[in-house]
Amino acid sequence: MFYKYGPSPFFASKTVGLALLGVLFFTFIPFVSLGEAALTGNLAYAVNGFDENLGRFDWNLYTTVLTGTKDLRAIPLNVKGMYPSWGPNGDLLYFIQRDAGHSNVYSVKPENPKNKKLITPSAGTYRFLSVSPNGKKLAFNGWTIDQLPQDNQIWVLDIDSGEMEVMTAVPHQGWPYSFWGMSWSPNSKRLAFSLSRPGWLEHLYLLDVETKGIELLTELHKDFYPVWAPDGQRILFLRWNREFDTFCTIDVETKTIETLFDVDKATGYWADWSPEGDFIAYSRWGSIYLYDFATSETEVIVEVDGSVFVVAWLRDGEILPVEPQEKLVTTWGNLKRKNN
Repeated sequence: MFYKYGPSPFFASKTVGLALLGVLFFTFIPFVSLGEAALTGNLAYAVNGFDENLGRFDWNLYTTVLTGTKDLRAIPLNVKGMYPSWGPNGDLLYFIQRDAGHSNVYSVKPENPKNKKLITPSAGTYRFLSVSPNGKKLAFNGWTIDQLPQDNQIWVLDIDSGEMEVMTAVPHQGWPYSFWGMSWSPNSKRLAFSLSRPGWLEHLYLLDVETKGIELLTELHKDFYPVWAPDGQRILFLRWNREFDTFCTIDVETKTIETLFDVDKATGYWADWSPEGDFIAYSRWGSIYLYDFATSETEVIVEVDGSVFVVAWLRDGEILPVEPQEKLVTTWGNLKRKNN
């Protein structure tokens, strides 16, 4: 199915907890145990909270500039939205915004966020936005206003042409299901995503956007929020446990899983890699944490009075074609159960 762009004008996520009420403030947090690493780039994230100028707001977009200094601040863009995702050069920030009961994808220039641009040709219910590293395509899941929730699928939108193509045909088989995260590979050829399946397990999959072939990556667990590493060989994700969740990485080639550290239940919502792949930033309640792979140490770098959800770390525009080829893939037609 295709939609061509034209001037036409619900998010669901894991439980993210109650937003703290109060006057929004900016807190400066020094690096203590992470050494003298000079971090660079720009974080984008959504905050649910209260501000004396904005009042009570749901998911306002924020940025934090990483300049190598030890003092960082949260800067509100005063734009309502969720699932922020950077364009490769940082000149555009894409996001999903709910409007009149439906949602659309928009873009905004962070240095002048007053003028947002509508991207999707049809409104709908969209989630988990991800921009391809080459800046040519957007990926998200959901259904349009002309469809039903059981039509929930992965879409890829061509930014230049405005065409929006459905990439999957997941059979709903009369039971509800949801996607829980989506991330492009560094060479912009594949997507990692999480999908709940029968038994309420959530597995990780890889989607080839050219062939639409799908490869099962994990099984027998609840794995969600995959984020592809800049080297193209690992994927970061959260694994559900009964008492806590665990950040893990999986090797795309060997499927070897490495556990990193545990986080409080339903509080480590989203994460992203640093451009060099030596750190990850992740949210927990109203704080953004930095994890150092070299030392296995974690440090708070930003705090806000509210709830932080979805952290996007601006990477450089370099594309790394380092993924293995000739992978065995399957399609949803082979994965679905037989009907009696």
